[in-house]
Amino acid sequence: MPRSPLRFCPPALLLTSLLMAAGCGGGGTSTGGDPDGGVVTDASIDGGATDGDMAQPDASADGGAGVDAGGPGCGDGVRQSTEACDDRNTRGGDGCAADCAQIEPGFICPAPGFACVKVVCGDKRIQGDEQCDDGNARSGDGCSSECRLEDGWACPLTGAACVAARCGDGRIAGAEQCDDGDTQSGDGCSSECRLEDGYKCGAPGTPCTATVCGDGVVEGTEQCDDGNVAPYDGCDPSCRLEPSCAGGECVTSCGDGVVIEGSSEQCDDGNQRDGDGCSSTCRQEPGYVCSLQTIASPPTITLPVIFRDFRGADLSNPKGHPDFQSGSGSDITFGIAADALQDVQNTDTGRMERDRPVFSGKVATMPTNSATVTSATSFSDWYMDRSSRTDGRQNLPVYHTLSLARVSSDPTSPDYDSYEFATDRFFPIDGEGFTAPGASPSEPLRDANVPGKHNFSFTTEVHYWFQYQGDEVLNFTGDDDLWVFVDGHLCLDVGGLHPAVAATLDFADPSNAESQKQRAIVTACKARLTPGKTYEVAIFHAERHTTASNFRLTLRNFFRQRSTCDSICGDGIVTAAEACDDGENLGGYNGCMPGCQQLGPYCGDGVVTAPEERCDYADPA
Repeated sequence: MPRSPLRFCPPALLLTSLLMAAGCGGGGTSTGGDPDGGVVTDASIDGGATDGDMAQPDASADGGAGVDAGGPGCGDGVRQSTEACDDRNTRGGDGCAADCAQIEPGFICPAPGFACVKVVCGDKRIQGDEQCDDGNARSGDGCSSECRLEDGWACPLTGAACVAARCGDGRIAGAEQCDDGDTQSGDGCSSECRLEDGYKCGAPGTPCTATVCGDGVVEGTEQCDDGNVAPYDGCDPSCRLEPSCAGGECVTSCGDGVVIEGSSEQCDDGNQRDGDGCSSTCRQEPGYVCSLQTIASPPTITLPVIFRDFRGADLSNPKGHPDFQSGSGSDITFGIAADALQDVQNTDTGRMERDRPVFSGKVATMPTNSATVTSATSFSDWYMDRSSRTDGRQNLPVYHTLSLARVSSDPTSPDYDSYEFATDRFFPIDGEGFTAPGASPSEPLRDANVPGKHNFSFTTEVHYWFQYQGDEVLNFTGDDDLWVFVDGHLCLDVGGLHPAVAATLDFADPSNAESQKQRAIVTACKARLTPGKTYEVAIFHAERHTTASNFRLTLRNFFRQRSTCDSICGDGIVTAAEACDDGENLGGYNGCMPGCQQLGPYCGDGVVTAPEERCDYADPA
């Protein structure tokens, strides 16, 4: 590889260079000295030079052992056309070979007749056969411990950090997270060599592959993988960490992109990588400042949803679940679900199921009451995994998403941050679960009050996190049961078998609730919440009987703050986003330019900078 044209001009040459025929730049053979061909010594320099100005000829005190005092040749202090150097002696090991044919590795010989200088890797100057010098003697950062350029790197600024030579060369360097050998986005490694969501990248130069969320192996951009794609268990269906809201106010996990007031996290940029300002432990890294930024309100919000499909009680072989397709009702039955969610041991799976609705026992069970709940045991099936059972209590989970559209597109409207899903034809799992082709046992599609046949025996579970302000107005419609819990406590009760019934969770004015019982529930809910804190909303719904299916929910104040981290130019700490930072960055000699992206003038940049320099030469290639 050709050597860089930029070379250090030692102070010892500042005066000598004015008297040398070839000057300070190294374009040819330097003859130096007086008109008679003698070697220039300190005494021949006008005004004299001190020992600190010039490296002295290498001669021994005993008369000059190793010094050729004869005619022209190696050791005479004059570099001939056949010589690479001449330090006025014929000893090797001092930088100039004994026969003057080569400059020895690790040295520079800037002027004939004077001692060679040992090259120091890591002094922020490119000298001798150095290809780079980034100010340290470490390998792996682009410039090796011997100041050789490493594969895939470029070191455009002497004394500053090296960077990736280019994205797409099949080598990972600099701030690159991957390099699959091309600059195409959408294949796992972006055009800027950043790892894309849903992919893992192996050896540099090889194609990236999609990760499989739910296989129990954390890979690529996955933050977790608990072996399933079920939401609301701490690891979402995209293998991203979910906030934990057990026992009160939500607590975030590092890497979930959420920073909650009062948490131990200093930042959270949505990943667990070091070197980007927010560390893998969500601490602000030196040289950066991290702040919370509000994410613009999107036109739609997509939430994970769990549907659990059941077979109706009117079926046989085996008989279906006793709480579906049985009984009747015409209005809300308050008190079916207990006032608070509970952790329940799932006797089928052996797992502890967190925050489940439980039967309160406050109302009579069917068939004597329109509550139409057979027992506490049958009610426990509604929102727990019973897929392994073979009797009528069996259910099949189906995982989907629910898209809520922004209520108003006007940024000045109070509904701009409100999102709604509403339909009078809520049949989300037709042809799935027990109604899937070939399912055994199966559930038939049933007649409806709208065209076609549909699946009427399922429950719905949706969660979301919001920052409570105290003025939220959330609207819900359920057909049949619908319960809304905030912070694990009942805040809206639309339970029972009934046609479409609307209910309003009005935190601004609980008196707007539709009934005295509902007002009492909303008032008690509001009293437990503190404005500014983040809480989980859990919505549990059941569609249990023909012939209509209505579902509506309006949600708002989704948590939309994320951390952004920026390097601080002027703090004296050089980050991955900066070329230099001397604390002042005024662009002075040996300093850093404003903006921290470029070095100021320095010896070796090929430009003579007065008054600091009398020369700034380039070695011949």
